[in-house]
Amino acid sequence: MKKIYILAISFLMLSALKSNAQDTLVYESFNFQSFYDNMITDVVPPPGTLPLSDPSNALWYSYDKDGLNDGSGAGRDGGWFAVQPFSDVDTTNNVAIGANSWFDSPALAENYLITPVFNLGAHDTLFWKSAPSQTPRYLDGYQVQISTTTNDDLSFNTTLFTAAEMTSLGSDTTFSTFGFSTGFVHGQDGTYIDIATTTAPILHTGQLRPFSVPLDAYANQSVFIAFYHRTFDDNMISIDDFMIRGQHAPLGITENSNELGLNVFPNPATDMSQVNYNLAAESAVVITVYDITGKVIASENKGTQATGRHFSMINTANLAKGFYTVSVQTATGRSTVKLMVN
Repeated sequence: MKKIYILAISFLMLSALKSNAQDTLVYESFNFQSFYDNMITDVVPPPGTLPLSDPSNALWYSYDKDGLNDGSGAGRDGGWFAVQPFSDVDTTNNVAIGANSWFDSPALAENYLITPVFNLGAHDTLFWKSAPSQTPRYLDGYQVQISTTTNDDLSFNTTLFTAAEMTSLGSDTTFSTFGFSTGFVHGQDGTYIDIATTTAPILHTGQLRPFSVPLDAYANQSVFIAFYHRTFDDNMISIDDFMIRGQHAPLGITENSNELGLNVFPNPATDMSQVNYNLAAESAVVITVYDITGKVIASENKGTQATGRHFSMINTANLAKGFYTVSVQTATGRSTVKLMVN
């Protein structure tokens, strides 16, 4: 049994927040090396060193529970690792995160990819995409699980979604002679696969397919979500574009309903981004940039500004890649917008 207790700092929305709008609580594309550099891999901390009340970490966790060696000859990692999409349809410049089930000898693969803890709103929805490297032959299965306590692997006792695995080989060019476990069979409906040859064995390649699950049953609770890759002697699975959307306010920032018409452009930004806002009346203005932990990165007092449209420039060239919050404080309140730096 592996454990690591982590408190995630709530991720902020991707555009100007409104009290009645759908916001993005978290989005992860798995595209950046920094994600894998910061992902905790197969680590067991001393008891009590990272309790749920500790705000110093907001990291994902990869747990290679089976501990078995790759048998594909490709030098695959034991846990979850960066992979190129299996299908050209998903573009070659994209990156997903994948897990291996091909070992030296046939065996059960067990790989956990566990999120930080997220503080859900009233009506959140979980979105993600997945693709197997093959289907129906050696189709990998996995489960999406949820925990309201810790990210100990044994705490994930509720399953939100199940993707089936192949359980017996078929002999023709359709899915009908193959055996599958209970769950969604990727490619069985003829969609989200690269069509293979018309002769056996069928080796369709999986394309990233979108899925979603409502999280209303966990309204206003703190949760961990796990992608549990559990499959016997298959090949490889990939996950991409993880997202939770709902109604949220950013951590530690009280905001109005964006009465300023606040926006930033370009967004994502590389070197510079322009902050645009509109004042309905003369007001003192302070512009502040926060990182995802709520730390102030930069702040500028604009003094008293007249009614009308205004703009200010943010130098993003020296900022680390990731999400930031831009806040415009006026005499009547505060509006925020999410800024992504590439």
